[in-house]
Amino acid sequence: MPRFSLVKHPEDPRLRTLYREMVERGMQGVEEGIPINGLIAMGERPDLLSGMWEFTKSIVLQGSLPPTVKEMIGMVIAMQNNCRYCTVGHTHALEAMGVPSEVIKSCAADPELTAVSPSQRAMIQFALKTVRDPRSVTDADLQNLRDHGLSDGEIIELIMMASWATMINIWTEVSEVPVDGQEEVR
Repeated sequence: MPRFSLVKHPEDPRLRTLYREMVERGMQGVEEGIPINGLIAMGERPDLLSGMWEFTKSIVLQGSLPPTVKEMIGMVIAMQNNCRYCTVGHTHALEAMGVPSEVIKSCAADPELTAVSPSQRAMIQFALKTVRDPRSVTDADLQNLRDHGLSDGEIIELIMMASWATMINIWTEVSEVPVDGQEEVR
């Protein structure tokens, strides 16, 4: 059971508008017109949900990095943090994006990421390093990303993606947000 109400049918018109935008931008949950549980669990605080949605849009839905790489990063970080909700969500997103199953399996179970392209591998490994031990990041790590063709703006986006993923893992785990479609399962 979630620790906070899943506000599926809000009375607040601002929240209804926010939900509509979330669904239109691809954050559709299992029920038609209702966003994913990770978002509607914040429905009691529309102000915080609105801020989280703006952050999510700017980091996950916009930017220069490929959406598939962002989802891979989200999945790998969720697995590291034992976040079931996020692991399932990012895995489903990768499948829906048409990412080959061997790449998804490599992200899930292969620390060397052998089925992932070298540039994607560099980005995922860097993201993991930033969340495991931010102070361990070196100038050489940044140069490695530049050598793989990333601009400084893309590196900033990569760091923000890793930060976002960690924050969402914390939110969904502490809140015990159920996997979409499994609201009755603990």
